[in-house]
Amino acid sequence: MRSSRGRTTGVAALALMLAALTGCSAQNLRIYPMQKQQTVAVGKSVVLTCQADASDPALVSQPHWRDPKGQIINEAASGTRPEIYTEPMPAKQLQLLYISSITPAMAGNYTCEATFTNMPLSASVVLDTFVAITWTNANENQYATKGKDFKVMCEVTAEPAPSVDWFKEGTPILTGDRYVIDVNGLLIKSIEESDDGTYTCRAVVIQTGELAERNIKLEVYTAPEMEERETRVVIKEGESASITCKARGKPPPTYSWIKASTRENLGTASRFSVNEIKGLLTFDRVEAGDYGKYICSAVNQAGHNETEIEVEVLVPPKIFELYNTTAAEKTEGRLECKASGRPAPRISFRKLSSSERLLNGPNDDGRIIIETSNRQTGDQMQSSAVITITSLNRTDDGLYECVAENEGGEARKNGHLTVQFKPTFEHMTNVPIWSWNSQPVNISCIAESIPNATIKWKFHDVDLIESPQVRIYGSGPISYVTVTPTDRSLYGVYKCIATNTLGEAEHINQLREAFPPGTVTQAKQETITATSVSFSIVGPPEEMGPPILAYTTQYKENGNYDWNLAMNRTWSANSPYIVENLRPMYSYDFRFAAVNRVGVGSWGAPITVIMPRRSPPEQPKWREAVSSESLIHGKFADRYELQWKVPAHNGEPIDMYEISYCPVMKVSGEWRISGESDCLTEELKSYEAINYEVRGLQPDTRYRMHVRAHNILGYSLPAQLYVQTALGVERSGFAPPQLLSSGAIVGIALAGVLICLLIVDLLLFCFRRQGVIATICGKRVKTHKDDETKLGRDEKEPLKETGDDAIKRNSSVEFDGRRVYATSGGPIIGKNSAV
Repeated sequence: MRSSRGRTTGVAALALMLAALTGCSAQNLRIYPMQKQQTVAVGKSVVLTCQADASDPALVSQPHWRDPKGQIINEAASGTRPEIYTEPMPAKQLQLLYISSITPAMAGNYTCEATFTNMPLSASVVLDTFVAITWTNANENQYATKGKDFKVMCEVTAEPAPSVDWFKEGTPILTGDRYVIDVNGLLIKSIEESDDGTYTCRAVVIQTGELAERNIKLEVYTAPEMEERETRVVIKEGESASITCKARGKPPPTYSWIKASTRENLGTASRFSVNEIKGLLTFDRVEAGDYGKYICSAVNQAGHNETEIEVEVLVPPKIFELYNTTAAEKTEGRLECKASGRPAPRISFRKLSSSERLLNGPNDDGRIIIETSNRQTGDQMQSSAVITITSLNRTDDGLYECVAENEGGEARKNGHLTVQFKPTFEHMTNVPIWSWNSQPVNISCIAESIPNATIKWKFHDVDLIESPQVRIYGSGPISYVTVTPTDRSLYGVYKCIATNTLGEAEHINQLREAFPPGTVTQAKQETITATSVSFSIVGPPEEMGPPILAYTTQYKENGNYDWNLAMNRTWSANSPYIVENLRPMYSYDFRFAAVNRVGVGSWGAPITVIMPRRSPPEQPKWREAVSSESLIHGKFADRYELQWKVPAHNGEPIDMYEISYCPVMKVSGEWRISGESDCLTEELKSYEAINYEVRGLQPDTRYRMHVRAHNILGYSLPAQLYVQTALGVERSGFAPPQLLSSGAIVGIALAGVLICLLIVDLLLFCFRRQGVIATICGKRVKTHKDDETKLGRDEKEPLKETGDDAIKRNSSVEFDGRRVYATSGGPIIGKNSAV
């Protein structure tokens, strides 16, 4: 009841408000919007509101709507939303009309009806429809292909019909040579890359004043265009490899690879992988059969393109046939080498004993010929080379290396050519075999031959028969006979006969009885020094025994007649026969004998040698035999190492060597010293020294170098050498010697400090009578007059020499060749004096 009363009060208040606003008390209905005729775009939603305008709205019934056909439009059922429905608002005496999406069929006169105290009220509105600008085929992103005609599509619908014009980047486009404006788009002839950009399609409906624009981005696609590249690619068997194919295009193309011979898509094949974005074809493991033509295809929305690439597979050579062969001497020998690879391997031969290869064709004046050939075998090439040697000789025997090469690598294999020959004893000597005192001996026989030879023995041209004194071992190719010559009848000629399929050969062995050597034919003195003597010896004939192995001598002082007390010296044959450590100025007796394997021969007649007196050393000899006038070129620019042999000291030990060197020049074929002032001399205080490095030389300069040995008796004759230093300064690889040790440097520094202090102290003493010296001397200084007072006048005179002093001052020094003696007025007496 309260609710009904409240609603009535509200309606009355609304009616009074409307009456006040209109300034009129008439009762009617109003439709909002208030235009009697309204135009609405098709597809739009419409809401019409019908409201009672009365003095007492409570007396107005709830309005309702009728469609253009006069039918009441009902309210929407709960949970539904039809195309047209009404919705009441009783509190405000309103009736709403909803049209969800208007269509042309819904156009017409819509009426709102109600009653006021049973008096009918009505109001109507006319709804007209029109079609708004609609883009039916006008994609905002469109794609054209370069070189082709293309229509930028822009289909637009509207009612009334619209007018359409075009712009590119804000610039109007008019129909012309390349542009044609059609109803449904803009036709561009022969698209170019410059046509890429943003186009604006503008539609205008003059009747409604509607304006709409659609921006369309046109992207010009270009068909793939292959980049230039090498048409031939080389890859290697067994390795991984890749081939790249590149093309320019928009959008970026995708790639595929096929092998031309099989039309196989390599993107799905084993051992291959294809990068469709980068155009990369990868061979996981190259095989010989991968050679051939490959096609790369590039595809995008604008088209496709392809290119052909020739792939060459390098297959390293493989030698699959090289057999050892055998041929007889003076016949023909042949070795064949076969190798496979791609490209065809080049085959050559080399004998392993030689560093140079044999050339294809004739070698060694046509005696050795090499012939080559090749042919296709499946995926590879096969090469063959044959080396043919006519009139074989033994030097042709050996290993031959077959070398197969191509761009993929090389292969090597050795084959042996065996040259058969008849037996030979060319490496056997004809030296007699000696035996004595029934000693057993071996008589050897080694036959060289291919194939091996069999051996038999003959003695005095009769087949050798074994006995207790004769034993035969081996029948070839090595055989030897052991003979125990207990009877002289077993001495003689033993013949060894070797036989194989190619022939036979024989070798003579003489078994002879040996005796000790005979007497030395001649022994003659050659070089003599104060302490040594050398001999030349002519030995006895060797027909009666084995070769002379050594010579021996016995020697003794001439006054000693017992050879049992003599000293001995033995030399091997053909060595220097020198006896050393003899005593100067003594006489010695020497006798000589020869020695062979049997024993020592008889002594020859003795010879007497008188040793000279002591003297300076012998002249040094250079370690290498060089002429004293020849010029030697040194390796270094600032140094040269002299090397000599220790000379004989001639009775007194060598105590030093003198090394001197002077710059020289050659004038008219003679060596002359540039300047005596430029000569330098150095002493080497050592007896054992046999080398010395001269340093501080000038580059590219010629020097005369002398080495003299010295003993207490004087200098030897100089060993002379001319040397030219190298150009520039060449470092020898070692650091220069340190002139002073660290201890010496510290000592010099301390000595310098002490000297400075001493000078300062001396200056203080001289000028100011101060310092350490003044302090020390102050205790002892006395005036000259005091000294004269203490001394008598006579003591100022020089002291006179006494008789004894005079004798001592007249002492003399004499040298006897061995020792030096000082005497006081008496004679010089020396032990073992030679004076």
